[in-house]
Amino acid sequence: MRDEIMEKLNAELRSQCIRSVILFCLATALGCSKKEEKREVDIVTFPLKGEVVSVDMEKRRVMVAHEEIPNYMMAMTMPFKVKDTTLLLGLEVGDSIRATLNVSRTESWLEEIVVIGKDESRQAIEVRGTTFKKLWKEGDALPNVELTNKDGRKIKISDFRGKILAFTFIYTRCPLPDFCIRMSDHFSQVQRELKKDLALAGHWQLLTISFDPAHDKPEVLKKYGENYGADFTTWEFATGSETTIRTLADGLDLTLEDDEGGLIAHNLRTVILDKNGVIVSIIKGNDWTPADVVNKVRSALKLPA
Repeated sequence: MRDEIMEKLNAELRSQCIRSVILFCLATALGCSKKEEKREVDIVTFPLKGEVVSVDMEKRRVMVAHEEIPNYMMAMTMPFKVKDTTLLLGLEVGDSIRATLNVSRTESWLEEIVVIGKDESRQAIEVRGTTFKKLWKEGDALPNVELTNKDGRKIKISDFRGKILAFTFIYTRCPLPDFCIRMSDHFSQVQRELKKDLALAGHWQLLTISFDPAHDKPEVLKKYGENYGADFTTWEFATGSETTIRTLADGLDLTLEDDEGGLIAHNLRTVILDKNGVIVSIIKGNDWTPADVVNKVRSALKLPA
C-alpha cells in the first residue's frame, strides 16, 4: 500500500515538472517574440538626401554631405554605415543620392541608397556655403600652411621637415573630457614617453592646432600648454587664419559647427607626417591611446615599436 502511494506521488511530481517545463518554454518563446517585436519597433527611419564625399568598401561606410533631416539632424557631412555593401557598388564622389537612414538604440545605417544625379565635372561639393574638397589620404603631402604659434611667431609645416610630426586639433574652451581635453592629455603622455627614449631625441615634434583663432590668441595657447605641462621645445601650440583652418578641416574631414553658448561642435583628427611632410597616418576619433601615437612615430622612423 505504501509503495502504491509513493508511486502515485512520484507520478504526480513528474507531471507537475513536465507542466512547469512546458510553461517555461512557452513563456520564454513569448518573451523572445516580444523582444523581437520591441527591437523592430525601436528602429526609427528617416529619409536622407545628400551628396557622396567618399566611399570606403572595406569599412562599409559612405561619407555623405547631407541636407537637414527635420526634427533629427542639421545638415552636415558625416560617415554612415552600410550593412549591404552591394549598395556601395557604383557610388562615386559627387553623386547625389537618396537613402533611408535607420536608427536603433545602439546603431545607425543606410539602406535603399539610390543615385538621383551625377556631375562628372564637379570637383567639390557645396554644403551650407562650405566647399568640401577631395579628402587627403595616407601618402598625400600636407599643404605647407602658415600658422601663428603661442609666441605670436609665424610658422609653417615645412619648419618641421626632417622630423616626424604628430599634430591634433583642439580649442581651449572645449568642456568635454573625451574630446579636446583627451587629445591634450594624450599628447602630454606621448611627449613624456617619447622623451624617455634618448635615441629619438631631435627626430620628432608634436603640434596642437586650435581651430578657434578668434579666442585662442598666442597668450591663451601658451597658458593652455603650460597647464598640460608641455615642454615647448618638442610640443608646439598654434592656430591659423580662418582660411587656413578651413583648408586643414576640409582635407581631413574635420567638421566644425558653431554651437550654443559660443562653443564649437566638432569631431576629432590626429595626423602623423613623415620627415618630408607626407601623411603616414590619419587617426579618426578619440579611441586611440598615447601608445598608438608613440608606436606610429617609431614606425615612421623605421624603428621597432
